[in-house]
Amino acid sequence: NMEKEQSKIGVAILITAIVVGGAVYYFTNSKTALETASTKQENTSYNKTSKEYAVMGRELWSAFSCSTWASHFGDDKEAERLFLFGYEQGNKFLGAARTDKITDEDFRSEVPIGVSMSLAGPNNDFVLGVLYTNAQEDALEEVFYTNYDKSKLNPDDLQKSIAENKYRDGNCQLIGK
Repeated sequence: NMEKEQSKIGVAILITAIVVGGAVYYFTNSKTALETASTKQENTSYNKTSKEYAVMGRELWSAFSCSTWASHFGDDKEAERLFLFGYEQGNKFLGAARTDKITDEDFRSEVPIGVSMSLAGPNNDFVLGVLYTNAQEDALEEVFYTNYDKSKLNPDDLQKSIAENKYRDGNCQLIGK
């Protein structure tokens, strides 16, 4: 049984590597991706460093996660602020990535795996929608279940408390300010 589990983990790692490699290749080498970049991006001058653009990939994931937690404990205004910041950083990040402004080294060291695995799509809004959904699912899994045990859904009051703690521990109030 242990061998079976190790085999599953090995397959999962292999699939992840293939997906990440394919997404990065598609994203960085696709003429379609460049052609569908919005006019706004084409007129943007990219004057930040590669690392600054790569960090925007981390910021978009953090902002989307924090937005989810704020929404879950009822702070809709903060949830909207964080979502809009994540969306804005995401557009900058995607534009910079599509125009080769991020080095492979910075991309690997700064961009979360949840972002790098979800970069394929016809335009920024599509990609950002996928990223938001993935960040939201990841953030809520930690709120809904204790220790990721899907057989035990946390009661509502505990979910709210966990979301507030995640928000506080993630320094979410500082993001985008």
